[in-house]
Amino acid sequence: MKNRIITALMLVALASCASQETPRDVETVSSDKIKTLFPPKVTNADEKGLSIRYAEVSMGFDATCNPFKSFSDKLNDCNELPENVKTLAVDHCDQFGKKAVFMGNKTTMLQMTLSKFTCQDKD
Repeated sequence: MKNRIITALMLVALASCASQETPRDVETVSSDKIKTLFPPKVTNADEKGLSIRYAEVSMGFDATCNPFKSFSDKLNDCNELPENVKTLAVDHCDQFGKKAVFMGNKTTMLQMTLSKFTCQDKD
């Protein structure tokens, strides 16, 4: 019985870490209020997608966004991407004749932002 409870708690913890954001085309993500402190670094990349790590600074906050999740319930339209991060993602996927799709952000233990992208066929 104890093992089942521990297993259930671990599954709940893992599920809460899953990205709840709606994927969207990188070109539609705003860059108005966000910049990087240092140049972004690609941490993982292949034909299917990439991850980019960077320290960000945001100017202002959208009061309509949930401060605990920083994206709306319908779309992650509150999340923004720095222009240099968007360029890295678009250029990477262009190499394979695909478009970059923003999958969401996570925060690392060092409070760096980790943005995930997939490369999908152009429509």
